Amino acid sequence: MIMYILKRWTCRKISLFAILTLFICYISYYYSITKVNQPYIPNIRIRSIGNILFKKISVVHYTTTFGKRTDSHSDLFNTNLKQICEILDPEEYLYADSAIVSLVDFVRFPSLVNKNISYRNKYQSQLWLLHIEESPRNSYRTVQMNNIIDLDDWFNLTTTLRPESDLHIQYKGYRIKPEIINLITNKLNLTHNYHPTNSKISKEINIFKNESSIYLKTLASILNKEFNDRQNSYLKACPFTCNQPLSNDLVQFLQPYLKPIIPHILSRDIVHIAWFVSNCDSHSGREEYVSKLRSQPGIRVDIYGECSSIFNKHFVPIQCRKGTPKCMEQTLSNYRFYLAFENSKCDTYITEKYWMQGVSGRAIPIVLGAKREQYQRIAVPNSYIHVDNYQTIEQLAHELHRLNKNDSEYIKYLQWTQLYDLGGDYSPTARYDMYSTLCFLGHYQRLHAMQEYTKQRTYLLKRIRQIFDLENVRLPNFNWETARTKLIKISEFHNPKVNCWDNDYPTFLKRAYNFFFLWSKLF
Repeated sequence: MIMYILKRWTCRKISLFAILTLFICYISYYYSITKVNQPYIPNIRIRSIGNILFKKISVVHYTTTFGKRTDSHSDLFNTNLKQICEILDPEEYLYADSAIVSLVDFVRFPSLVNKNISYRNKYQSQLWLLHIEESPRNSYRTVQMNNIIDLDDWFNLTTTLRPESDLHIQYKGYRIKPEIINLITNKLNLTHNYHPTNSKISKEINIFKNESSIYLKTLASILNKEFNDRQNSYLKACPFTCNQPLSNDLVQFLQPYLKPIIPHILSRDIVHIAWFVSNCDSHSGREEYVSKLRSQPGIRVDIYGECSSIFNKHFVPIQCRKGTPKCMEQTLSNYRFYLAFENSKCDTYITEKYWMQGVSGRAIPIVLGAKREQYQRIAVPNSYIHVDNYQTIEQLAHELHRLNKNDSEYIKYLQWTQLYDLGGDYSPTARYDMYSTLCFLGHYQRLHAMQEYTKQRTYLLKRIRQIFDLENVRLPNFNWETARTKLIKISEFHNPKVNCWDNDYPTFLKRAYNFFFLWSKLF
């Protein structure tokens, strides 16, 4: 009896210790991901801003990014820009020239002790950039605001999946293959319009030789190196054109010279489709669409990922978790179609589901998410099937059966692999990240504010503009003439009520239904 009591007491102590340990870990983790959003400034290191030869432009991450902290130890600038810009710790945001906010990690804006003046009015010169890689439906997870309107007139720049942003996030881009250019030039005796750069490499005017300002001389040296490096990198990545399709007439001319595509055949009567999915309660209702699609005769959808019902185990033996090398590519080689279904139906919300797995060249992606017109604007031409092209799921199923039985029609959706290369270096702003952009704009504003209008100052202002002109980066919210920005109405630019046409977050009952019943039908 005594031994039994001792054992029970020991187990209880171990259980209490385990619970206490988990509680402490949770509190530590919660504090670590939210501390940069506190309205006060803890233990700020005073930065020396006295007589210095060169004051770098400073950038700070006011928030974490998907829980990851960015600070002065982060290596984010290339060798050139490290000499003229720096990353500060999040707690030092008062001293930064620019601040970056990741919306999914954002809690609240900074505030001042003096409530009679707002932070933004006191620090008007700071550039605040809003970084968003999620749809409007999934972006406002932690924001402590009563209304999206509360975010208006604070941010100067945006970087999102929308082409209308200052920096357009696109996971990959495409270019015409060099061998296709050779065919056009040599076999067809046609002259292809090479994609020109707006800024030609120019000889540096030797106007800084006798310049006494260390700031101007250093900046001139770095900007010229950066201009040449970026131009060479761009010309290497896109010697002819990037994200510009060939004309239909030219594609027809090329047909006799292209190597044939031999598609793999699984079954003429059964359409084999793969789907990788981990979010089981989406705004887009994709799980319901798949359920109805699977109910069509001769349609088989094999599902990979985290979603399953408690009543069913996964019947596909292969599990491709995120980050598993080549797993998805190898799996897709066993299918003729792939579901690139987004979790939200929002403007230009086209993610890695299309760019990474969808256009693998092994299976035809069937897309659901952004509108047809937006896919036509952004995606690789003739590389996908959009569900909105079909009024009913029955019509889509009929088309899939038609393509499955007709190889000549099927390979039309794979012919892009003969014409284009895919790569991250070909995306619209491949060489323009948030940090380098804020670095350049900070120096541009500093130069613009100089009272003395010298030819050196004019030269450097022009050089910074040329760097962005290399790849037609527009920065629609930045005015080059005044070096000012217009404050952005986030409620109009990134609002689920404005930019999305799907459902709000699923209710508890809806999620319970999906978990217990809907997903049991899918497996």
